[in-house]
Order: sequence, then structure tokens, then C-alpha cells
Amino acid sequence: MGERFFRTFRVGDGDPTPYDAVLHQRDRRIGVTTGVLWPEGAVAGAAELAALLTSDIEDNPSVTSGGYAIWVPPRVALPEGEPHRSRLRVTLANSLSGLAPGERREVRLPATVKLAKIDVEGAYVSVAGGLAGEWLALSEGVRGAFHLDSRAIHRTPSERAELDLILTRVRDRAAVLDPLEVADVEIDDTWTVSRLPEGAPAGVTVIAAPESFDPIDGVTVRRGLRAHVARAVAQREAGDTDLSALVVVAALAHLSDELVTASLRGMNPVAYGVLDLIVLVADGQVRQVLQPRTLPWEAGR
Repeated sequence: MGERFFRTFRVGDGDPTPYDAVLHQRDRRIGVTTGVLWPEGAVAGAAELAALLTSDIEDNPSVTSGGYAIWVPPRVALPEGEPHRSRLRVTLANSLSGLAPGERREVRLPATVKLAKIDVEGAYVSVAGGLAGEWLALSEGVRGAFHLDSRAIHRTPSERAELDLILTRVRDRAAVLDPLEVADVEIDDTWTVSRLPEGAPAGVTVIAAPESFDPIDGVTVRRGLRAHVARAVAQREAGDTDLSALVVVAALAHLSDELVTASLRGMNPVAYGVLDLIVLVADGQVRQVLQPRTLPWEAGR
């Protein structure tokens, strides 16, 4: 809010209200409703990982005290057994070093995909998993028919150059495979971590959806958004604020995958007409999907 509107806001403490939270900007009150676009309930291992990481950064002088978030990509099952949990813990804790307030970065996590050559004829790579959208680029220049199981990849790098390096590694491995041979290819899964703005409570929050949740299922997203809009409208009508905001959190590999904007456009405006601001938070970023028609601090202009 502060970065977007160039004002100073503070979170209300003990303010009786029907809202999930209240922000104060001088004598103005902003009511905030929050919700996630996946079924409510704890994700196995998320709270434990958050507690471990919070402990780790408290003992790490290279990590400045503050609030941090781990944005777990969709369809990830957080490891609860060893040594996988400890490996993830160490990598994520080290990745928080040197982050400035409001900064986000990508973290590379080792992953193994399986590549099989199924025929000497053709020039095609069929792909399952996180690299499925890159099947055409993977097929460029290969000799034979291949299948790539990339279910170990949940999020690709944002920079195209980094993604191209991964695809090149897979194609290079394909070039030396014999017919009916299966090989492991070591590449990286890419997660996002971020440091929250100044003033956020210290510690680490792990933001994760259930492994079974499909974030690009339009029906589920529309149903969840309608429910949050209805709750935000009810809070708006029961509360007394100068501006109301709905914040929805999604588990997405990239913010560009979001369906909230399209879902809102498909709704009857009467359903959300009393709301001033709707934003989507995902992958360490914020997208404004409904802009305020008026702002209380600009009323005198």
C-alpha cells in the first residue's frame, strides 16, 4: 500500500472490526479482507519448515532480522523425511541472506528428470510435468522420438536465458541416448523467496497450497474468488472504513499464470461494486486487479 500510493500505513492493533485487518493512514481506516485460492487447511510440513527456517535465520548473522516468505510452487509435496527436509531447509535458509526489504529472488533446487528415447524415427519430445510447455523448444534439432518426465520441475526460471540452458542440457543428453535407453538428467527446480517490507513481523512464512490443488483450474478459481468477494462485501457492509481492500493469495509458478483478472471480469460488477481495491498476491509479487475509483486521501483535490 505504501509503495503503491506513496503514503504511510500502519496495521491496526486491537481495533474492533469485522475485517480481517485494518490499516491506518493518519485518521483514515482501510478495511482488509484476506483469503487464499485453495481449500483452507494446513499443508503438511509447512508450519514445521517455517519454524525451522525462522530458527535458522535467527542464528545466521548474514540474514538481517525481518519478515521473509517462501513461495512454494504449485503441486509440491514438502519433504517431511530426512535427508530431504534438511537439504531443502539449508538451501532456503542460505537463500535469504542479503535480501533487502521488498526484494525477491529465485532459488535453484536440484532436481532430476527422466528422459527416454523411444524411437529412432522422427524429431519430437513429448513432455509431462513442469516443462510440458517447452515441448516444441525441446524438439528442435533432436533426432528420434523421446519422452521427458519432468514432474520434478514445478517452476521454471523467469529469465528465458536460464530456461534455455535447462532445455539445452536436456537436448544434449538426448543426442547421446540409444533407442529404448532411459537416462536421468540433473537440472534445477526454481522457487521464489522474498523479504517483506520494513515493519513486517520477524520470521519466515511458508506459503504453500496442497499438492493436489490445481491453480489453473478455472472453475475452482472462479468459485473461490466469488466466495472471497462475498465475504469482503459482507465485511464492508458491517464495517466503517474509508476504503476496503480484498487481498487474495494464489499458489502459482508465475504471476502471469493467474486467472483472477479474467474471473473478475466475468463476474457481475454488482457483486463487487462496494469494494474499492482487489489485489492478487502470488510468487512474491502483487497485482492490482481492481483499482479504486476514488482514494480517501485525495478527496480534497
